Amino acid sequence: MTTDTQERTTAGHERPNDPADGLPPGRRGMPAGRVLVVLLVGILLWGLLYAPELKRSSEAQPDGIRRTVSLAILRPVVWVEGRLGLTGLIDNASSALGRRPNEAVGGAGDVDPLPSVPTPSHLSGHPQRDTKIREPTAAKPLRVVVVGDSLAQGIGSFAERVFKPSLVDVIKQGRISTGLSRPDYFNWPAQMRLIVDRSRPDLTIVMLGENDAQSLVTPEGQLVAQVGTGDFPPAYEQRVRSFARVATSEGGHVIWVGLPNPRDTRRWEFIERQNGAFQAVADGLTNVAFFDTWNTFAAPGGGYTAYYHDGKQLTLVRADDGVHFNADGYTILMRLVARFATQQFQLDPRTYEG
Repeated sequence: MTTDTQERTTAGHERPNDPADGLPPGRRGMPAGRVLVVLLVGILLWGLLYAPELKRSSEAQPDGIRRTVSLAILRPVVWVEGRLGLTGLIDNASSALGRRPNEAVGGAGDVDPLPSVPTPSHLSGHPQRDTKIREPTAAKPLRVVVVGDSLAQGIGSFAERVFKPSLVDVIKQGRISTGLSRPDYFNWPAQMRLIVDRSRPDLTIVMLGENDAQSLVTPEGQLVAQVGTGDFPPAYEQRVRSFARVATSEGGHVIWVGLPNPRDTRRWEFIERQNGAFQAVADGLTNVAFFDTWNTFAAPGGGYTAYYHDGKQLTLVRADDGVHFNADGYTILMRLVARFATQQFQLDPRTYEG
């Protein structure tokens, strides 16, 4: 009887549940409202810290509601930061975190400085037919420039491994999120003119177009041709032609590397038209050749595959995003491009073999 009474008494005076029950001794829970405030303050500080970089990324987006809204929010924030003198503090904080707040458009941290080359005393003028790339020496190595978007960044990095540094100076100029459609974001024709005037490359390897599925505008942002209309294809091809002419204007050679087929089949029609423009320009200009990446890396039936078969072994060559290449893929692509340059312009095989 005594035991039953004690049990009933204990049950009648149970301590209500404590929110801190289950926490280690010495630790207290944080109210939900305080957690929300901390999260909001953290998001606000993050937004202030990265506002200039977010603004730059938004400027690279295709025209549309997302770009318009992003810039409408970020432009005033960046302006206020500048007026209050916060830009320097934010830049220092970003640098301390390993960021490059003042980096040029397109991720210029991986862009090589352009070497200056003396201007020749006489120029032969634009050739009437393809010419041979000069033979390099240790004292006068070839100057090979790689230009374009993130795909060009990849082949640029691995070009340094494929070409012999004793005979070839590789100058990486790839910039992410760039193309020919949006010179208001990054002006590739002007940059190519600078590259030619300052460094006079013997060979320019171009891989551009991945970001060009958007309307063509002028450097001032004025519309030239709306994407998806009949005006776009000829206007885009003209931009390709003008760019290639600049690249070859001082006697240099161009290998225009076409775009590979992506895993997303919805993009195939547009990219095939781009490759057609690259091919047409190469066929009509001297010292310009088009390398067909699409068919080189496609499956036997023409579809997408992440693997490349060289007749002996099968190698995984594409990245997980279904667009870019992995390290093996870029290496294989760069070797194929070097051999193609030998076929087209008699590039000395000693520059990459052995």
